[in-house]
Amino acid sequence: MSAHGKPRGFIIKYYIIHTNRVKGSKSFGRGAIALAFIGIVAKLIGALYRVPLTNIVGAEGMGLYQMVFPLYTVLLSICGGGITSAVSRVVAKYTAVGNDVAARRTVRVALLPLLSVSLISAGGVALLRNVISGVQGNTDAAVCYIALCPSLLFAGGINVLRGYFQGKSQMLPSGVSQLIEQIIKLVLGLYLSRRLLAYGVKYAVAGALIGVTTGEFIALAYLCIRYFIVMRKRVRYIALERLPAETASEFSVSPNDVSDKILLKELYSFALSVTLGALVLPITQMIDSALVINLLIYGGATRGNATALFGLFVGPVGTLINMPTVVALSVAIAFLPTLTSAVERGADTSESTRAAAKWIMLFVIPVTLAFLLFPDRVCRALYSKGLTEEQLETAAQLLRVQSISVFYIGVLQLSTTVLQGYNKAHKPVINLVIGACVKVGLTPVLVRIFGIVGAAGATAACYAVAAVLSARCAYKCAPIGLNASDAVVKPLSVSLIGAAAFFGMTVALKSTAIPYLWQTVISAAVFVAVYAAGVILTGAFDVNALKALRHKKNIDDIANN
Repeated sequence: MSAHGKPRGFIIKYYIIHTNRVKGSKSFGRGAIALAFIGIVAKLIGALYRVPLTNIVGAEGMGLYQMVFPLYTVLLSICGGGITSAVSRVVAKYTAVGNDVAARRTVRVALLPLLSVSLISAGGVALLRNVISGVQGNTDAAVCYIALCPSLLFAGGINVLRGYFQGKSQMLPSGVSQLIEQIIKLVLGLYLSRRLLAYGVKYAVAGALIGVTTGEFIALAYLCIRYFIVMRKRVRYIALERLPAETASEFSVSPNDVSDKILLKELYSFALSVTLGALVLPITQMIDSALVINLLIYGGATRGNATALFGLFVGPVGTLINMPTVVALSVAIAFLPTLTSAVERGADTSESTRAAAKWIMLFVIPVTLAFLLFPDRVCRALYSKGLTEEQLETAAQLLRVQSISVFYIGVLQLSTTVLQGYNKAHKPVINLVIGACVKVGLTPVLVRIFGIVGAAGATAACYAVAAVLSARCAYKCAPIGLNASDAVVKPLSVSLIGAAAFFGMTVALKSTAIPYLWQTVISAAVFVAVYAAGVILTGAFDVNALKALRHKKNIDDIANN
């Protein structure tokens, strides 16, 4: 009992109860913008990192680099890949009903099981590195696995703390930690790669991977500092004499009644589905790392050439495909806590879902078109110093084939987040498995016919199948009611006009003394300017609609009271 004679549940954090209900929709817009912006910067740094790295270690070195990452990504997923969304969802749920004690305890409950998993994973890779690299077709990768092992020890903590901040709709710590990772990787990785190149390509690649590990460690340190600062802040508690019926029901249970066992069950029942989904594509990529190289060798390529072709597929080209999807992922991450909170309170989710879908389409459509129409220009501008003429042509073909993946990855990320918010995280897992089966089935056939370009076609088919199936499931949970004119027709039309402007500018600059790279940069700037002006003038991007979304819940609360 409290000093006022009320049950413990009635001593509440007044600020949280009466501001969190309007905070969700506002933080969705701000959080999505902040995380998307920082994510874009981080991905640009990542792309900037791989451009000089490709020029240092060459296509064969990038092949070694990318041979290591599929297994590494699988182990990262096992060491907490799904826990970020799970912690975000659970923290958002208990924050929405004012149980901040349970929200804070979620961090401790989530961390403990991950420690043993991380230790086992790191130790297993260190011991079996020679066996793993031998199966993949190139034993030079063994030293690269050693360089990455320590980062597995830091992954769990990073994922849990990012999930906590995202569940609180605080996207800045997650974004800053990503930025720290990329900056350290860029600076230290390139430095060590250059210094170790004299000892051989595999050591140069290992040096780059040491930069990755160091970046993970410093990012974890930053998140821990931010978390402890938040925990030390004093919070005012106010005892209220009367509470609305809705609020009273939410606080009828003491925070202590939510046991660790309950939190553990909520976290890992959800995280298991998300982790399985996160494992599907890395496992198929790990299969690729062995299957594609060996298929190319069987087709007559030398081991070095096969490794170089695989490096083009998953290195320079893979980086370009992954860059634009960070915006879709950032919107989806920012959207999950808001959706979860709305679902828990039985509120309408259609408006925020439509907004998230619209933001994603406004970005993925022009990028898809740019990669489809101008892949040679993009590849030559970025990788001309590290790749041969033949390799540049191959990279352009790969980028053109995989460009459609950008669109489908955006659809897949949105659909997956909707299904996670409605506690149906198992459905995108099933759809990803179906897509992965399509990829694994098509890869041997297409690689035998088209070479490495066939592997790109199989990957695009995988994303297309998974996205269509997941979008169908998500629509049944929360009909988006997407405005086809604003989200598809207008962006596509304006993108075509921007592409024409890009092409015209490249032709105009071709006879000048401006370097090829800067010709491409100037033309790309014209494309972006034309597209941005077009979506604003046509009304495809409606600022007033965004403001309405941010204030909708405030109006609803007033009406309900």
